[in-house]
Amino acid sequence: MPTLEQICKRLFTGSSWFARCLVGALLLAVPVAHFFAFGYLYDLIARARTGGRLEFPEWEEWRRLFVNGVAAFVIFTVLGLVPLALGWALTWPLRWLNYGVFVYLPMVPAVMLAAPLTAAGIYQYQKREEYRDAFRWRVLVAMLRSSKARFFVPSFAMVGFITAVYPLMTLTLFVALAAGWSFFAAFFRSIEEAHRPGAASVAQRR
Repeated sequence: MPTLEQICKRLFTGSSWFARCLVGALLLAVPVAHFFAFGYLYDLIARARTGGRLEFPEWEEWRRLFVNGVAAFVIFTVLGLVPLALGWALTWPLRWLNYGVFVYLPMVPAVMLAAPLTAAGIYQYQKREEYRDAFRWRVLVAMLRSSKARFFVPSFAMVGFITAVYPLMTLTLFVALAAGWSFFAAFFRSIEEAHRPGAASVAQRR
């Protein structure tokens, strides 16, 4: 099974990763242009899902990036932003109780699940490029359950990184999504391979 550390080493070893992430951060900060950034993140998930080389590619084929970015952003909104917004809304009644930071407890499940759930949705969408595949809740829940909660540590790492370097918000967000979504896609791929017929016999021969 891949680890977040392994994925990060593969992504951030090249000399051009910072410049390419900076482009993504700038695009992410501009409405409409942010679709290009999401298209780039979509490509990183595709690389991890198909076992391709994990690195930050050149910024090219802008039309394809835009089209894929729209799909990735729609899935991100439904599976990531909407749960976060619902969790935030549930904190408002608790604020009257003056429980300090405990009023934010309703957001914890959404914060922990937003990234892996979005990655799972995009992962499934890429197989046939149909939105209904991205929102098959039973499939998505099964993917998260099959990971045996190993997505918690990467989710904590993403949240911690974004929080710690929040003044550079779009850059930290782009880097966190690139690393996190690549890891989740690679992790889901390893689980699928482990459950394929004959996987056990192949592993034994190795």
